[in-house]
Amino acid sequence: MRLVLDTSLVLAACGRTAGASHAIFDLALTQGWRLFIGDYVMREAERNVRERLSDIARREWQLLRPMLAVVTDELTHPWPVVFPAAKDRPVLFTAAAVADVLLTLDRADFGGVMAAGFYGLPVMRPGDFLRRERAAGRLAL
Repeated sequence: MRLVLDTSLVLAACGRTAGASHAIFDLALTQGWRLFIGDYVMREAERNVRERLSDIARREWQLLRPMLAVVTDELTHPWPVVFPAAKDRPVLFTAAAVADVLLTLDRADFGGVMAAGFYGLPVMRPGDFLRRERAAGRLAL
């Protein structure tokens, strides 16, 4: 399964190793999940890690970073889009182009598409994704 990660999830995973965001990284290899991140999100994550996070979180980023495949941002979408968060459109469009699921903690910007999805793309919080996978019998622990 191909997962695109938003900045909010990446930063949460760096800051807290016991949360659902970090569990996405912890489980990726055993579950066969491929973790993707767009160029825009990578730049944003690296800037935030450098400027806002603790030394411990910066060290965690060095461990998590190699697990991410960086993809070119998609700046347009072939179908009509009403998505007010202009700065996050590349995240949504990139996920729609390359992923099975977009994972984010950003309810303020992505909340409108979390319930309905985006042209068939589920947009979920990491905890909700893990619960869905467990309920479907796909989460081997």
